[in-house]
Amino acid sequence: MKTNISHLLLKLLVAFVIAIIYFPTVIIMILSFNKAPSVTFPITEFSLDWYIKKPIGSEYAALVSLMYDWGFWDALRNSIIASFIVAFLAAFLVTSSALALRYKLRGRTLFFFLLLMGFLLPGATLGLGVVLLHKIFGWDYTIWSIVLVNTVYTVPFGLLLMMARFDPQLAEYERAASTLKAGPLQTFRRVTFPLIKWEVISAAIIGFLLSWGELIRTQFVVRGIGVVSTYIYNQLCINPLTPKWYAAGTIIAVVAFIGVFIIGTILGRGARERI
Repeated sequence: MKTNISHLLLKLLVAFVIAIIYFPTVIIMILSFNKAPSVTFPITEFSLDWYIKKPIGSEYAALVSLMYDWGFWDALRNSIIASFIVAFLAAFLVTSSALALRYKLRGRTLFFFLLLMGFLLPGATLGLGVVLLHKIFGWDYTIWSIVLVNTVYTVPFGLLLMMARFDPQLAEYERAASTLKAGPLQTFRRVTFPLIKWEVISAAIIGFLLSWGELIRTQFVVRGIGVVSTYIYNQLCINPLTPKWYAAGTIIAVVAFIGVFIIGTILGRGARERI
């Protein structure tokens, strides 16, 4: 009886925590369908106007729907490009670093904690450091500036995920392949990668999602339209808050939810394949 009560209380606690985390996002999604420019309850009429309504004349920028906000679409394109590049780089760096950290190399601990500094450092500190780097080398601020700062930030998350889910017998399989005269490249292609492919894909998706929604670090290296997160932030600094920006937030949240669902599905499939 006590065990059942404990399980029930635990489930209620988990449900309460999840509700606290996702309640603001749900409210944003609901308000994005409010026909009126008000961002408060109650909603008098639901509509897709803030997503697709065609402008009648020269409306104020905050009152133009997302479909006809060309600045938003430019920022969205930049976000997609930057996030895909970060995903590729994160997958490559995470995989190579995780495989190297399995061995007792000199400086391994230092290397591991240096990688973790990417998310341990405050966002403002990392952003200021990248700005200083641009000044020292005379680099222009481009989409690669965004890629640089977000790759440094995303690699530690993918690294921890991958190392936690490595097959304990992976090294033994690799040694067996070496015993059979397989070269390093062939061993990786035929043995190592098939066993870690789902972790590699997950690291890429995490890199994409973290880059997709990152604001603090990205804000330091953005010039012009920027990416979706910085575009929304900058617009809110000069325009009134309307459901249009909640609609933009809904799009960002939906992409993130889809990415998390895919990661969960991939990691679950990888675990089943090992059983």
